[in-house]
Amino acid sequence: MTRLTAEAGDEGHTVQRLVHERLPASNAEAKGLIAAGCVTRNGRPVAKPDVRVKAGDTVEVVREQDRKYAAAAKGPRGGDGWRIVHEDDDVLVVDKDAGVLTVPTTAPGDDSLEEMLLAAYKKRGHKKPSLHVVHRIDRFTSGLVVFARHHPAAQELKRQFLERTPQRVYTAVAEGHVEPQSGRLSHQLAEHPKSLKVHVAAGVAGARAASLRYRVVERMPHADLLEVTLETGRRNQIRVQLAATGHPIVGDVAYGRPSPLIGRAALHARKLAFDAPRGRKRLTFESPLPADIRRLVTKLRTGAAPSLREEDEHSGVREEVVRPAQRRDLGVAEKPKDRHARKMPRQRR
Repeated sequence: MTRLTAEAGDEGHTVQRLVHERLPASNAEAKGLIAAGCVTRNGRPVAKPDVRVKAGDTVEVVREQDRKYAAAAKGPRGGDGWRIVHEDDDVLVVDKDAGVLTVPTTAPGDDSLEEMLLAAYKKRGHKKPSLHVVHRIDRFTSGLVVFARHHPAAQELKRQFLERTPQRVYTAVAEGHVEPQSGRLSHQLAEHPKSLKVHVAAGVAGARAASLRYRVVERMPHADLLEVTLETGRRNQIRVQLAATGHPIVGDVAYGRPSPLIGRAALHARKLAFDAPRGRKRLTFESPLPADIRRLVTKLRTGAAPSLREEDEHSGVREEVVRPAQRRDLGVAEKPKDRHARKMPRQRR
């Protein structure tokens, strides 16, 4: 047993801090000792790590030798369509579902991820929370996104993205067989002045260089499972570049064809790594493959066709892989028949 006496300078400090500084013990271990019932204050068990001490209080710690005490693991925080995977004073890393906008648009519709995160902070008691957009992924792409929590962190992260030092790895399912087994794609991309649809446009004024590296992870009868690493971060880049090679992403109705197996483009932001804004520590995060892409791969392994036949596409044949209320939002509805049809909100990767 270890007995600690709070001094005048400890007045108002938490029991956790006292144990952390005096034993010494890590913060996680101090929390673990309290959670395990090993800490008392003036003879009474301490139930919470944020209990405050007064000068003269006696804190006793009883712990077993060679036993590791760790704080109870916190469940992931999140909301409808998103989960926080990392949070500190500088950055917030979120794993989002397909169908969730990254940032607000001028078009009416559902709340964006940014808006939902700010609302969650206010609910937790933050009076004036702020988030800064560092990069974006398409609405119907699932996976990892990072936000900065204050302006200096945003400036540092934007510098890193401008210098292309973050690592951004995607999982994609492409139609057909991509050759060679691994390689690099490089194109000039531009936006149509009216529709804003991105397309390959070599030599066109305003076109911007786009490049990526890919590796075939698994070849299936009619499609390939790919690992794609971005070198640049253009809007819709992976979708446009793979389509330009004749191998559009399965389910991508904008740059390929609808699929009876999945209700959106089979693209997932799987891995994200960058330097912490302070300290230069490398932070790396990974997101598991979502259920709809796992189901897609399972079906493709059996020889299922990745896209609709032309006659099925015109007849509206679809497999119900998403809830009916999500059909239009996930891009599964039939293509617009005229130029006045509603366009999807523009999103950047």
